[in-house]
Amino acid sequence: MFKETIYQFRFLAVLLLQSPCFAEQYNEVSFRDIRVVRDDTLESNGSLNSLLTENPFLGRNDEDDFTWLDDTIKDIAYYLRSHKFNEYDRRYETNAANAPKEYYSMFPRPPLKALHWEVQQFCEPSFLSCMKYVKRRLKDTGLKRQDDTSIVIMEQKWTKAKNLEQIEEIDNECRKMRDKDNIVADPFQGPIERFQWRTTASYYLCWYTMNEVPDLKHIKESCDNFAYCLDNKYGEKNFAYCLDNKYGEKNHDYRAKDNVPFACATYSFCPDPCCSAFKHTIEPIICHNNARNPCYETNPEGKRRCGFVRSENRNFHDIILNRWNVTCNCSDVDECGGNAHSCDNNTEICVNLPGSYECACRWGYAWNVDENKCTEHNALAVIKKERKEEDEERNRTVAKSLVKMLYAKLVALKSGYPGCRKFAYNSLIVLEIVFANLS
Repeated sequence: MFKETIYQFRFLAVLLLQSPCFAEQYNEVSFRDIRVVRDDTLESNGSLNSLLTENPFLGRNDEDDFTWLDDTIKDIAYYLRSHKFNEYDRRYETNAANAPKEYYSMFPRPPLKALHWEVQQFCEPSFLSCMKYVKRRLKDTGLKRQDDTSIVIMEQKWTKAKNLEQIEEIDNECRKMRDKDNIVADPFQGPIERFQWRTTASYYLCWYTMNEVPDLKHIKESCDNFAYCLDNKYGEKNFAYCLDNKYGEKNHDYRAKDNVPFACATYSFCPDPCCSAFKHTIEPIICHNNARNPCYETNPEGKRRCGFVRSENRNFHDIILNRWNVTCNCSDVDECGGNAHSCDNNTEICVNLPGSYECACRWGYAWNVDENKCTEHNALAVIKKERKEEDEERNRTVAKSLVKMLYAKLVALKSGYPGCRKFAYNSLIVLEIVFANLS
């Protein structure tokens, strides 16, 4: 009965909207874009609508002025690199000295209960709207990219031999700003909101990197630093053949080479599931021979190379949940990917295993011992019924509100347009019948 009523209502609505009598009234109704742009978020000379694209992964074009974009990408790469390598879970940890800081290996676990609303609002629609928003937000942060010792050394082309005193002075100021920023966390309402903001921004920027937004292919700046002033741990004492002294502005991590497409973006925005055990490494073999390498356990030495392929990691929710797809240099055949399995595609999913595969029941199905197959679980039928009832109630509520709107328009039409009174009168009778069936 409900479906029939909805069909009746839709048919009536089409007739009304196409009627010359109703069109004159209907055109008076104005609609606005529900995306509200805050004046304090986007600059007055730029709007969100101008930066929206049908494909959210499109970058800049040749028609508009995007001179601001290169610096914005460098700034957000620096800001989120600081989060990746130096932040801890502000939700649960209270002792910064003892808290684990391993977001270079995985995104926070458990994931955020809710994304930062503002980041989601501007970064969900498109990469360019996200960058325009980020540009405005980063203006008010404490420690900025241009104030970091590593960036100053590179830009000024300083060396220890000639500029030791200046380097030490700049680094002392950098550390003061960094320590203050860890307490105040401007422009946010404290470190916890900053943690939520930077985690959400990392989700989106990693997602854009995996989807290969052209503007992230090269950030046009050295990114092999931890965005946390100078880190003396990776100086002369530890890597003498890489860093000429403890004041080196680069850590020479092999994963942070901007001449490799998307390497700096990945290094700045995404964890590394293939080398999750190391914050820093100068050669891949160290990662390959570590037990935390996903390819380590089932492969002999020399065949443990782990590959992190962008095209296989483009699902936003999988990124948040650290569900990464990696490839291993091994001889295993993927029966599932090659459809060389005997699983029932309707009720089962194929799970690839080293040297074999297994069939597992899909969500909502359970193994039936008597029938020796996966069958629909009773709970699934209950859930389907509840969802159907919820959907019908939701549709009924929406339909009622639309009926009331049309009713009001028809009443106005009946009293205001003599030539359309009969049309309005007959339509009101049908509309009252529809409304009664919805109640």
